[in-house]
Amino acid sequence: MLLFFCISVSAFNFFIIVYAYSLNFFPKKWRKKVNQDTLVGLALIFVTMTTMFAWIIYFYFKIFN
Repeated sequence: MLLFFCISVSAFNFFIIVYAYSLNFFPKKWRKKVNQDTLVGLALIFVTMTTMFAWIIYFYFKIFN
């Protein structure tokens, strides 16, 4: 169950990374209207942190059990 959670969070993290990279390809007018650059950056930081901790917990249980 924990492995499934780790893989799911990693896939979501990968999606956010690709989306953040692709923001530069959208027109500036649309980006200014939506104004989500800060939100995407914060989501990227916190989801990456959650992914890291999930994998650390998974490997901790895998190694020490």
